[in-house]
Order: sequence, then C-alpha cells, then structure tokens
Amino acid sequence: MRKLVFVGQLALFTMLVGISAQPQGSPQNDKSQPAATQKETPATTPEKNSQGDKSGGKQTPEDTTTKTQDSQGNDSVAEGIKKWKKQRDDIKDALKDEDPDFALMLGIGSLIVNKHTDYSDQSNILRSNNIGKATPQFLTGVSFRSKIHNFNNNHFHFHPVDRSCYANSKPTGLPPGTCDEWRVHPWGGFVSVKFTPGSSQTVNGFVFGLNYALTKYLNALIGFSLTPINEPSPGFIRIATQFVSQQQQQGQYLSFDTNAMLHNKSDAFDGFPVTDPGGKLIFQGNPLAVHYHGGVVLGVSVPIYFSSIFK
Repeated sequence: MRKLVFVGQLALFTMLVGISAQPQGSPQNDKSQPAATQKETPATTPEKNSQGDKSGGKQTPEDTTTKTQDSQGNDSVAEGIKKWKKQRDDIKDALKDEDPDFALMLGIGSLIVNKHTDYSDQSNILRSNNIGKATPQFLTGVSFRSKIHNFNNNHFHFHPVDRSCYANSKPTGLPPGTCDEWRVHPWGGFVSVKFTPGSSQTVNGFVFGLNYALTKYLNALIGFSLTPINEPSPGFIRIATQFVSQQQQQGQYLSFDTNAMLHNKSDAFDGFPVTDPGGKLIFQGNPLAVHYHGGVVLGVSVPIYFSSIFK
C-alpha cells in the first residue's frame, strides 16, 4: 500500500516537472497568453500616453504661424474700425460746432414780369398754360452767407444784435444765441432752379439774388429770374394771321383777333388750331419756339444746414 502511494506521488511530481519545463509558445500555454497581455497593457499604455502628451502638448511651427496670422488679421480689422469711428466722430463734432457759410435752400415765390403766355401744342391745338404773376414758383438751390453786418439802426432790426458780437473774441455774459451767425451776418446770396406748376417744361428757369435771415430757418429773398416760355414762332405768327384774315372773310375764325395775334398779345393764340378745316397743317414746322424772359421773384426760403442734421 505504501509503495502504491509512493509511486503515485512520484508520477504526480514527474508530471508537474514536465509541465514546468515546456516552452512558453506551446499549445498548453495559449490560455495563459491573454493574462500576460493584460498584465503588459497597463505597463505599455502609460508610455504611449506619455509620448502622445509630449508630442501633443507642444505647438508645432505651423500652428504657431497660423495663430500669429489670425491674431494679426484680427488686430488690423479692429484697428481699422477704431480709425473709422474716430473719423466719423470728428466729422460729427466739426459739423456740430460749425455754422456753415452755405446751406441747401427750399423756397416759394411769385414771378413779377410782364404777361407772357406759355403755350402747349395738344393734338394740333394751342393751349395756354396761364403762366404769369399769380403762378407760384418753387425754388431749390444753395444759399451763401456773406460777411455783411446787420443794420446799425435798431429800428430796422428784425433781431437786434449786441455790438460786442462783432469783436474778434466771443463775448461772455450774453444770453444764449445772441451772437449766432445768422443774427450777426444775416445777408447772403442764393442760386436756384425753379419749378412752375402747369408749365410746358419741368425745370422752368433759374433764379439768383439776395436773401435776408428773418429767423435761423427762414429767409426773405428777392432775385432775378430767367424763364423759358413756349411762344408762337415769328413765322407761324405771320402765316396764322394771314390765314385767319382769309377765313374771317368767309365767316370763320371770328373769335380770333388778328391784331392781337400779330403782336403776340396775352392769350391771343389760346385754342387756335394749327390745321385748316381740311386737316392740313397751315405751317410746316414747329409752331412754338422757346423765348427766355426776365423777371423778378419775391418770396421766402428755408435754409437746411448740414449741422442741424447732427444736433
């Protein structure tokens, strides 16, 4: 019995020694390889991570160049915006402080001139546009302030001015607005085009003259005007007069005055047909011609200062 136990122990010992002596790559150790791999993984992973951290933590030259260019671009844009804002603020401040010597103007007036009728040819019939003294004239242009002082006599002052306002330095202790430029130098000139309702032309002449500041935003004006007027041409007047004389002998065209037509008096051709009863033109050409007539315009205007837009 003891021999059998001894033989069994010896066989078991021999088996154990044989197992321990086998190479690691043998099939019997394949099951132990995952454990070894798992043991090696914690050892190798920190090394790989540490290498990744070392390479990723440092900025490459390309990254540094890109960030520098982006930073420079943002700085240049910001600097440009700052310069533009500063220029805008400087312009606004300058316009606020400045009382300009010129301004845009809008006005209305009346044309004082000898009666000249403006005609339109409507379907071969001359029609009067009734341009004359009663027709309003709308003005738009620019006005210029002069350096002529206000009246010295207080009886003629619309807005009396303290004499100290004419000194080189601004006086102190006066009420606000006493030495405003429109008070000290109310005289000025203007140039404008004019528009006349019902005229044969959209822009109906121009006006230049003088204005006087009644208030800061209201001027009285007087000016000389040249107005283009469509009147019967000299050749048409002669032929039309002869034609009417012949027709009146036959009892037609009795409503027209040949003497008034010959001298182109006011409204003498109003309603006159430029064709004969058969529909044939009595004058080969344009029966109307543009004549410029001078006149005087009296009215008021409103100056529009650029500084008022920013105040």
